[in-house]
Amino acid sequence: MRNQNSKSAAHPSFSPSKLCTLSTLALAIAMAAPVQASGILLQEAVVANAGTTGAGDGVHTRSAAAMWTNPATMSFMGESKTTINALGFDLKLAYEDLEGSDNGSTQSYQPSLAAFHTRQLNEDVFFGVGFGAAGGSSLDYGPSWAASGLLESTTLMMLQINPALSFKVNDQWSWGMGAQINYVTFEQETSALSIDQESDWALGFNMGVMYRHSEDLDFGFSFRSKVEHDLNADASSKISDVSRITGVNTEVAMPAIIDLSARWGVQNDLDLLASFQWHRWSEWDKLPLDIKVDNCPTVGCNAELNQSIQRDWSDVWKLAFGADYRLNSDWRLKAGVSYESSPQNDASLQWVDVPVGEQWRYSVGAATHWNGYDFDMFYEYADLGTTDIDRQVAGIVSVKGQFDGRIHFIGLNVTF
Repeated sequence: MRNQNSKSAAHPSFSPSKLCTLSTLALAIAMAAPVQASGILLQEAVVANAGTTGAGDGVHTRSAAAMWTNPATMSFMGESKTTINALGFDLKLAYEDLEGSDNGSTQSYQPSLAAFHTRQLNEDVFFGVGFGAAGGSSLDYGPSWAASGLLESTTLMMLQINPALSFKVNDQWSWGMGAQINYVTFEQETSALSIDQESDWALGFNMGVMYRHSEDLDFGFSFRSKVEHDLNADASSKISDVSRITGVNTEVAMPAIIDLSARWGVQNDLDLLASFQWHRWSEWDKLPLDIKVDNCPTVGCNAELNQSIQRDWSDVWKLAFGADYRLNSDWRLKAGVSYESSPQNDASLQWVDVPVGEQWRYSVGAATHWNGYDFDMFYEYADLGTTDIDRQVAGIVSVKGQFDGRIHFIGLNVTF
């Protein structure tokens, strides 16, 4: 996507002092998380009830993956259950510049896999462990778009191991708790900087309760704590004789999440499902940065620059509704829709790495049972909407335009 009459912002003419400033700012901007869906979350890989956009996951007991949302569900899953989730997604973002510079686009096709197992230890105690991708993506806009000085390509992946225990209080109540063992890996390129791959481990916890009022009515409440990573990456400037950036220390965080879920069996063949989630992104008001510089003689840079990026994100809330219909003894049909609010509606505070806005998801699925295995197939479309950006970077770079984005998901969950 290129405007033949446009001015290119990929290689603008700057004074040496501005180049040093740009190099530092580009590094700061580069160190943020490059993914969509409630900030940096992509939860489809760990969804239990595929085909309903996650509606009712906190009370779903037909899939071991429900332990991810609410560990208390394990008390209602039986003696043993194993679920494998496999999916692929097609992510596309397109940028239209409104100042006559080059447009841009990026598209990536990626697989994702998650696995879950639950087992009854005794009459009242159940153990489970889950492994899956909690967020992440890869973007590659290339060197010829309006914001290449801030972002060319980037990869961030968050993986998590989640062991948990569930305790059955009685036939109606259960509660559970678990540990979040989180691993993140990150790397990024801009036209001014190269940031080497860096990884980090971090810990958190999750807990939940489930109440089964009757065979036709379930309620669940769960909480996942914030998990924060400290990244200390090596970096190098591509602008010769101007600055010698050697590294940066910063943070990447997953927010605290509250989930409220319910299932209502309207009739023997139809379940109505609902979930409300709250993601505490308001804690991500600033992104702290400690930038290491060997020398920057033009402007006399110190050995270490303490910077921060103003994010000013708001908390995100997500509402999902779904239906699960038993067509006959062999097949169940599913459908769902969800809405997520935007963490940032100010165009002057948007960034090229995570152009966030309101999001809608639409999903359909079908499940069948064969030879002791449950097969759950689904397709989901995520409309990331249109996001305006009007960002001025220290009077050096101006990015004014619109991002449009969408994701196609297709997957198969197998339970036995």
